[in-house]
Amino acid sequence: MIRSELLRIRYSLSAKLVLAVAAAEAIFVGLLFSFLPALIDGLTKLNTVIPNATSADQFSDEQLTALSLASPSAQQTVIDVLGNSGTGISLPTLAALLFGALTITTEYRRGSLVNAVLAEPRRIRLLLDKLTALTIVAAGVAVLLTLLRGLILVVGIAVQGETLLLSPAEIAGFGLRGAITLALYTGIGFAVGLLVRSPVAAILTLGAAVAVESVARPITTLMFGTPNPAQYLPLGLVPDISATNPLAAINGMTAPLMQGIGLMPALLTLLAWAVVALAIASTRFCRADIPALS
Repeated sequence: MIRSELLRIRYSLSAKLVLAVAAAEAIFVGLLFSFLPALIDGLTKLNTVIPNATSADQFSDEQLTALSLASPSAQQTVIDVLGNSGTGISLPTLAALLFGALTITTEYRRGSLVNAVLAEPRRIRLLLDKLTALTIVAAGVAVLLTLLRGLILVVGIAVQGETLLLSPAEIAGFGLRGAITLALYTGIGFAVGLLVRSPVAAILTLGAAVAVESVARPITTLMFGTPNPAQYLPLGLVPDISATNPLAAINGMTAPLMQGIGLMPALLTLLAWAVVALAIASTRFCRADIPALS
């Protein structure tokens, strides 16, 4: 059953789109950091031709160093599978949410889930098989992204004439955290899809959740400081899990709004959200009828 699920995911359009989006984000970030010093130099020289054309000449030497691959934080940003931007949910994790949701809602829309239930009447076993297949795919995507980002980092280091400042253990740690996190977000997306049953409704639900949380986190931090309950919401845990700070070079220091709950608490919180969401969705799936078409 797991093999058939893997084959179905392999030929699904949503899986290909998710991989393409994650790969495009990795390539963009890698190329940006690889050529950012040259871009800043070019903009600075433009100011000599057109006065005050850009603000590139306002960067300090420390900021310029932090924005180049001579900085460990910049190398961590390039190798980070989760694509942490320092502001909350990232593009790879959003893609993982949509991947999990669209995988199951597509089955509802096409009516193929009825055939799956007839082939495997034990609904919990069916859900476990589907989740196992999704987890394998999410982990595989994390491995591919680690290799891709590692290759881009090597190219960027060669372009800038710098040296690798990250150990193999650190690189493996980014890949492992990425695999676990993407698998958990895929599970949450899968649970949302089981609950709403419609691709459009799943996209709207996840979009609304992202919008609400992106507003709730900074407002509650400004009002109550840290820690506060909003920091334990699921969609903004990426900065804590990735343990990187891409905005530090621009801010000059870690801003209060970016102070999180820590790596292990964030991972455990995300695991708890995934378990609760899947438990609720599985209970409904086992007790409700499955329509031929949704």
